Amino acid sequence: MTENIAYGKFWDRVGAYLLDAIILGSVTVGLNYINITNFKSFAFYLPIAIVGILYKPYMESYFGATLGKMALNLKVTDLEYNKIGFEKSLLRSLIVILPSLIYVPVYYLAFGNPTITDTNGFMEFSTALANAYPASTIVTNIFSVVFITDLIVLLTDGSKKQRSLKDFMAKTYVIKVHK
Repeated sequence: MTENIAYGKFWDRVGAYLLDAIILGSVTVGLNYINITNFKSFAFYLPIAIVGILYKPYMESYFGATLGKMALNLKVTDLEYNKIGFEKSLLRSLIVILPSLIYVPVYYLAFGNPTITDTNGFMEFSTALANAYPASTIVTNIFSVVFITDLIVLLTDGSKKQRSLKDFMAKTYVIKVHK
């Protein structure tokens, strides 16, 4: 059976990631923009953050793929080519969700900080947030380096299995499914 397995290639995986970023990003950024420009409410922000954080682990554990992977006929499996569980998908997703987790308490503080909430507009809010909590920006930049490292590992994996750093960490493959 394993001789018939086609592994997800670099550009397929990047395409799936970009599709997910467009799908999820347009919703979360749009709702956050509405929140920041109109309400400045942590209660409005929190469910958006939770959906953004849980999207990838939930989709990969229950459906085997995110919407972007589904569109490109990709599926995440364990090393025996079985569907992965939520815990494994959560581990696999840490590179993407850790920066989001860091921002939850930062936004909690920000929405209670008059220097930030008295701003007008999205960019002014973002600038005030970065100025008030510079450590969060530094941490996010560190995770950007980790994300780029993940892509480099995927790009340079010399095996036909095309595994990324998160695949090695979670012991997973991304395979091509034939419909």
